[in-house]
Amino acid sequence: MSDSLSRSPLAPSAFPQLPVIKGLRLSAGAAGVKYQGRDDVMLAVMAPGTTVAGTFTRSKTRSAPVRDCQEKLGGDSSTGAAILVNSGNSNAFTGHYGQTSVAEICSAVADITGLPEARIFTASTGVIGEPLPHDRIISQIESLNAGLSETALEAAAKAIMTPRIPLPRGPRPRSPSRARWSPSQGSPKGRG
Repeated sequence: MSDSLSRSPLAPSAFPQLPVIKGLRLSAGAAGVKYQGRDDVMLAVMAPGTTVAGTFTRSKTRSAPVRDCQEKLGGDSSTGAAILVNSGNSNAFTGHYGQTSVAEICSAVADITGLPEARIFTASTGVIGEPLPHDRIISQIESLNAGLSETALEAAAKAIMTPRIPLPRGPRPRSPSRARWSPSQGSPKGRG
């Protein structure tokens, strides 16, 4: 596969115009996890009071990032939180090395953002069974933190694209909230 991903014929002509999400700042950068010359890591930092929730696989062979996130959900939200996502390597079926990668990344994000490690979440998508080159990701965290912006949702969505679905996703569905429908938005990751 070439270093750049071709555009899917199913891709919308443009990324949807989404409103700023107050309390969320994002950035994207190129760590060279699998390909050179394209953004493949994103950092999201959320304001104090942010609740982090997750839906997880039931597989007994969950990846290190999934296991780590499952252990951390439900913690104290008064300090804010951060999520670091990489594409190009899923950090799955990597055993102890995968757990070490998650711990090293979480520690580095905590040090640079000033958030507690218990509120740092990671996710990885891409090749299965290869050790994650976490040193490449860690080398980008300071730059990612410096580049945080409320308006970087499209860049963050592009950074976590995969060859299987090479288009940034940013839907804005409406969801039920009490007696009325209210807007929600996000950049989904995963499949199924």
